[in-house]
Amino acid sequence: MKILSLDLSTKSSGWAIFQDGILLDYGCISSSSTDLLKRINIMLDGIKEILNKHNDIEKVYAEEVRPENGLQNIKTHRALMWLQGVVALEIYNFNKKIELELIYPSSWRASIGIKTGRGIKRTSLKEKDMQFVKENYNLDVNDDIADAICIGYANSHDVETEINWE
Repeated sequence: MKILSLDLSTKSSGWAIFQDGILLDYGCISSSSTDLLKRINIMLDGIKEILNKHNDIEKVYAEEVRPENGLQNIKTHRALMWLQGVVALEIYNFNKKIELELIYPSSWRASIGIKTGRGIKRTSLKEKDMQFVKENYNLDVNDDIADAICIGYANSHDVETEINWE
């Protein structure tokens, strides 16, 4: 199965393509515009290019938007939700058979052995993500690409990505 994994952001979105568990391609879509809608459009154009280049993608995994610290930054949360919505719509319009699955960061990290939780800072997690990619693929990539590769790895290998809270 060919999958696209996404670490969506309005400024820098990492992406990775996996075919039957093998990393085929990866990259980052970046925008420095101060206009939110322009940044979202740039991200969308980049994702369209990926879908056209890899037109046999069967499933897309994207990181779910999770409000941090009780929605301290509602503006950022809203922007990410808008991006997630337009990306979902673009995938649907590109090929209605492509399945989109959203996965929480704590879930995909747990499935590849990266501990998350209270007291663990975001910067530490990003460093561990990049270390995972270095150790498993011998690649030095930024944290956005590392997250996309980790999301893809977690969902293209036989690792459990669902957390049972019971």
